[in-house]
Amino acid sequence: MTTTSLKVTSHVARDLLASAAAFKSESSVVWEYVVNSLQYMERGLAPKVNVEIGQHTREIVVSDNAQGMSFEDLKQFLRMHGENRDRLAGRPGRGKFGTGKSAAFGIANSLRVDTVRNGLRNVVVLTRDMIEASSGEGFEPDWKVRNASTTDPNGTTIVISDVILPRLRTAPVIEYLERHLQAFRTLGPEVAVNDHVCAYHEPEIDSEEVFKPAPEQAAVIGNVELVVRVARAPLPEEEQGIAVTAGPGNLIGIETGGVQAKESGSYLFGFVDVPAIEASPSRIAPYDSSRNLKLNPLHPVVAVLVGFIGSKLEKVRADLARRSREARKDEQTRRLADEADKIAEVLNEDFKRIRDRLRDIRSASAKSGSTGARFGNTGDGGDSDDGWVSGAQELGTTDKDLGRRGNGKRGGREAPNIKQRGERDDSGSSTVDPVGGASNKRIAPRGGFKVQFKPLGREYERSHYDSGTLTIWINLEHPVVAAALGFEGSTEDPAFRRLAYEIAFTEYAMGIGDELTKQDPGIPADDLLFEVRATINRVAVAAAALYR
Repeated sequence: MTTTSLKVTSHVARDLLASAAAFKSESSVVWEYVVNSLQYMERGLAPKVNVEIGQHTREIVVSDNAQGMSFEDLKQFLRMHGENRDRLAGRPGRGKFGTGKSAAFGIANSLRVDTVRNGLRNVVVLTRDMIEASSGEGFEPDWKVRNASTTDPNGTTIVISDVILPRLRTAPVIEYLERHLQAFRTLGPEVAVNDHVCAYHEPEIDSEEVFKPAPEQAAVIGNVELVVRVARAPLPEEEQGIAVTAGPGNLIGIETGGVQAKESGSYLFGFVDVPAIEASPSRIAPYDSSRNLKLNPLHPVVAVLVGFIGSKLEKVRADLARRSREARKDEQTRRLADEADKIAEVLNEDFKRIRDRLRDIRSASAKSGSTGARFGNTGDGGDSDDGWVSGAQELGTTDKDLGRRGNGKRGGREAPNIKQRGERDDSGSSTVDPVGGASNKRIAPRGGFKVQFKPLGREYERSHYDSGTLTIWINLEHPVVAAALGFEGSTEDPAFRRLAYEIAFTEYAMGIGDELTKQDPGIPADDLLFEVRATINRVAVAAAALYR
């Protein structure tokens, strides 16, 4: 009688390439090797990592002064899904999924690992041809050097060559590294990309709050400390949210709690360390191997953590929004708001004339702060729209369209010119405008771009365009703006008004250019420059009366 055994097996080549598919950009690939360098440093040494991106050589080189790998370490490194030996020894780190040997193949055809550990050097090469030629069983890499004696210090050099991306981009790599280096700020790492030394530039802080979980929450996530900071200026999307680590330097997620789409939500950032995520016995994975910094809310520890973070972020955001609304009540703020509205009216008149060209761009929704709907239907995060009236900004229907009584003669005299009530409707035959909040009796320029003045700090740029809310921020504390505003803070000073208009018109033109590139990423540079210049000239001419 013949018996056969049935086993679950794995096709090594397909497994490795499937793992590589999670790494889709040069930024994620470089970070995979940089973070390994930072995580596995010798005690007492300051991390030093050098990244060279060769545009012409189609090669990326990452070298470090970390602990390096022995022959046995390297065998573990080459094992599919082999955990790092430090993790197996109980020291937390990122080597959980064993993706170091596969990440490079997300963007390239060859990986060379040159490593020194305790006076012995090993060099191994893997190529896509080797992987694809494999029958599915394990295969031998090309061992260039094996346990050769050397006087070189410990460290590893990763060479990623024959890159298959259309082009290698340096700027996104720098931005990605600088954002993620915050998890290692206590180590004082030195990371260079070509001639640029990367550093985590923490935003200028306006305030900070520290929160502890309730006893029932602490029983799951531990007695952690959540630090929530408020920046002095709106943060770029990639800098918003709470950095979640599971042990020192083990950055596993960024959580925003959903507040980034609400009024003042873009000012919030911070951090929390939750070792309980890695210590949990749950078989549900808290995160995956793609390094996308998204936590799995189905994991029991993550579920409690996300609720804890979200509630505290909302508290800080609500307090900040309330203080902001109160600040808008003072006299100078009201005058600045009036000036901002005048500028916004000019911009939105221009915007209406080019709306058809941008109709398909999705960058702001009718819901406060969302980035999901068409251009030109944005509400200001903290103010509520009371409805729609006849106007010129959006398609819709009015009372007149529906046969309801509108304006006309009453008692032998003309009725007052009251705008027809309406509703926004893409299939409507009329046009409507959004109505301002209850405290604003006139129609506010809410349908498109907005302009706001705010003190953002002397070191911050003079203005900022927030594409998510179509808002142009003018920094009152920038030296040139503060000088134009003067000691008395007069918004009527012609020098201040002219500077404010110039700043707003320039940011508006750049914003239109930004939206054009989103619509057509391949737009030629000279065409884009022409559009920016034409926009600046067009709105300046339209605003000539404001300069008087």
